[in-house]
Amino acid sequence: MQELDNQIINLFQEMGHGQGMKDSLMMTIFAKIYLSPEPIAMEDLAKETGYSLASVSNKVNMLAPIMHIKKTRKPGSKKIFITMEKNIMDIWKDAMTKKQEFVINNVKEKLPNILKEYKTKAKTQEDKKKIKIMENYYDQILKLETIINMMLEEFNKIK
Repeated sequence: MQELDNQIINLFQEMGHGQGMKDSLMMTIFAKIYLSPEPIAMEDLAKETGYSLASVSNKVNMLAPIMHIKKTRKPGSKKIFITMEKNIMDIWKDAMTKKQEFVINNVKEKLPNILKEYKTKAKTQEDKKKIKIMENYYDQILKLETIINMMLEEFNKIK
């Protein structure tokens, strides 16, 4: 089964690299946690990857908010155990929801007022070009909102 683990880790690393994530350790940790049917001790994760406990802990902390990774302690043990949500659909749905809440809603709430204020203050061609760039950004965000809403509807249908 070690060969299966290695192939899964390689697959996850390739997926990460394809998305610009060049950090092999992070993708290795993600694969190992995702593949593990039981919570895995962070100490064991460090031994298996050959990295220090501090490095593994740092990477786990970076992954935790986006990949639903949770740290727990078992009664009577000082070890920290790591587990994660195994439903990738829920992870993606949550990512889309967060994108909507923290990016789209923020932009929709704040950018029109910023643009309105600075349109009247724009004097130079460079200022006007910057305003145009941000107006285009705003239009793209509105289109992205439509796509995300459609995706969220589809996620809800699948459940």
